[in-house]
Amino acid sequence: MDLDKLNFLPEWDDERYEDEEGEAWKTKELRAAGKALYLKWREVFGLVFAYAENLAEESEEKEPHGHSTQKLIYENSMVIAPKIRSATMVNMYVLQMENAAIIRTNARQLMEQAGFAVLMGFAEESYKKVIEEAMNEFRQLFKEWIATFRKDEFEDEWGLFV
Repeated sequence: MDLDKLNFLPEWDDERYEDEEGEAWKTKELRAAGKALYLKWREVFGLVFAYAENLAEESEEKEPHGHSTQKLIYENSMVIAPKIRSATMVNMYVLQMENAAIIRTNARQLMEQAGFAVLMGFAEESYKKVIEEAMNEFRQLFKEWIATFRKDEFEDEWGLFV
């Protein structure tokens, strides 16, 4: 398995996040935290994909439904990067919080699926622990990123993020 090919997420591109002249100071902290979070996610993403690739090989021998666990891990992991980028590009609190909630949900579900793979004997506990450690580092950066969100005048018409 070529580990370099498992992480196909693009590098962070600062040019995509340019503000109007004179306005960059408003989102500087958000952008810096978003970049750090995204870069950490790229690391976690590579670990998760390596885990899932190995999981497929193990599950074929033991359980025909192991591929569904692998698929769920892929799905959860692929949602997070675009949500980080989206929430970092938009300067609306409601949309930032919505994206953050989706990231949290997918990260939790990913770890639940990784735990299930161990429970079913598709993967080793030690491999899951490596992902857990990386996810804990990601979670700390996530908290720092969320702290940069600023409430604005826009109302959440669904009443969730008020």
